Amino acid sequence: MSSPDQITHWRETVFARLVQIVLVLGVCTAVPSVIASAREGLWGIMVLDVIAPVWLFMLWRFEDLVSYGARALQFLLLLFGIGVALILQVGPVAYTYLMAVPCLAALLLGLKPAIWLLLAGGLTILVTGFLPMTPPVAATLTSNAALGATVFALNYWLVAGILTFSCGVLLRHLARSLSEGEQLAFYDPLTSLPNRRLLLDRLGKLLASSERQQVFSAVMFVDLDRFKTINDARGHATGDTLLQLAGERLAQLVRKSDTVARIGGDEFVVLLAHLAPDLAAAGIAAQQVAEKIRAALAQDFEIDGQFYACSASIGVTLLPKFGQSADDLLREADTAMYRAKGAGRNGIAYFETTMQAEVERRLTLERELAQAIEQERLHMAYQPQFDCQGRLHGAELLMRWERDDGSMVSPAIFIPLAEEVGLIVPLGMWALKQACLAQQRMAAQGLALPLSVNVSPQQFRQADFVQQVRSTLQEHDVEPALLILEVTEGLLVEKLEETVARMNQLAAMGVRFSIDDFGTGYSSLAYLKRMPLYELKIDRSFIMDMPDDANDVVIVQTILAMAAQMHLRVVAEGVETQAQADFLAAHGCHALQGYLLGRPAPLPALLDLLSAQAALSAKMPGTSAA
Repeated sequence: MSSPDQITHWRETVFARLVQIVLVLGVCTAVPSVIASAREGLWGIMVLDVIAPVWLFMLWRFEDLVSYGARALQFLLLLFGIGVALILQVGPVAYTYLMAVPCLAALLLGLKPAIWLLLAGGLTILVTGFLPMTPPVAATLTSNAALGATVFALNYWLVAGILTFSCGVLLRHLARSLSEGEQLAFYDPLTSLPNRRLLLDRLGKLLASSERQQVFSAVMFVDLDRFKTINDARGHATGDTLLQLAGERLAQLVRKSDTVARIGGDEFVVLLAHLAPDLAAAGIAAQQVAEKIRAALAQDFEIDGQFYACSASIGVTLLPKFGQSADDLLREADTAMYRAKGAGRNGIAYFETTMQAEVERRLTLERELAQAIEQERLHMAYQPQFDCQGRLHGAELLMRWERDDGSMVSPAIFIPLAEEVGLIVPLGMWALKQACLAQQRMAAQGLALPLSVNVSPQQFRQADFVQQVRSTLQEHDVEPALLILEVTEGLLVEKLEETVARMNQLAAMGVRFSIDDFGTGYSSLAYLKRMPLYELKIDRSFIMDMPDDANDVVIVQTILAMAAQMHLRVVAEGVETQAQADFLAAHGCHALQGYLLGRPAPLPALLDLLSAQAALSAKMPGTSAA
């Protein structure tokens, strides 16, 4: 609701109550006035006393049939007419009626109509001063009727003007304050776009009008894909400017009847009103607008001479739908947006009923995962790593989750879920603890083997991460060199200096680092010489088509050659064929990991494998464990 509407609503409320009060008082005073007027022969006043209450009653009773402005104007003209009639009948004492008219006009209609009625009142006093009637009170000041009328008119303009302008100015300041309050309450202060509160109000009205007119409209949920990366890397000032520019682009792409709102962070919502009377045509129209939005936001943003790429994921749902509220529609568009983001970002997705089922399954999975972490109902599998001579080189800890119904949840599902809902930090600390417990069991049997544990960027960036690692190693009395922390290249995108400093602290303790999924990231290779790395892990995507795929062969050979020059060990993941293993061994790969050599298995299986190797080494002095 805008401030002018609020002022109008306030005026209508005041006027409705005022008419009721004046009607009651008018009836109470009209009855004795009619009796007195009839006795004195003042027939004009008697008629006026009858007409005025009837007129007021009609203004009150039939308020729905006549506009507020017309009723207020009639009320003021009625008072003005009563004042003029009384002046002609009983003299200047009736000037008080004319005094009230412009003041009420300022309250009920505004300052401009009040000024016109103020001028009319003064002119009425001047004109009636020349008419033969009861001598005015001003006659005590002068015998000149014109001069007396002028004195009355000037004093009327002075006093009534003060009251009228006071009321008018007060209402203008009130309207301005309401406008400023409205800006804060209903609009986003950064982009000046409608906020969530105003969006829901407009969406509710759009839903009602779409149902009434039997025409389809659309809700679009727009999320900027790389905003957080830019905001964290370049600062909030750049991020704020990016949001402003994105809001401007969105506003330029829609009609005046549509709405673009920012509901928080990098999330925008677009309402497309009354697209088409049939569902198919409305879907096509919404798709066209969504594509324009996607293309516009995919173009680089220039901020302080720098260009930033920031695409958008867009979710779309159509309305009206039976029994749905504004919140339901907004949730559908949000669900569709996450489908677009999950499909690779910079895309458009429509809401489907199956999406809602997926959301409900996701919420259930989220609750169960939190319980599983808290109750330590997940378990670890250990996938061995072998050198090219077949000796056990190390092992990677891989999380496994079996639900209460016996079904297994893939790490490809619950690890990203944990990252999104903030469970990855406790999950990562649980994994670190499991690695230390495994080292304790090996030490109890006189065995030792480096274990690799994945660390998410969220976990690594915790302020107390270094202390957590130190405390966990000390608590379980584990040699730091037996712990290898696997990090991804994505960790290095933000706050590189802080990341390198933290890695150096851990390396000083003896902890070693491995770059997981090497070659799939998008950061510069310049970081390699700055980081205290122990090994690189070649991603399985480069291994699966070797040695038949020439491109993969070149990539793998390049990684191996670079690692050799930098004195880094290399582990190849996803080795499933003997041809792959032979090629990697021939080109100097240090260790192999994959189903060809060993599948992930519980810790006892790894301990048996390690014990067998230790026994073989004891029988054959010429061999040694890795």
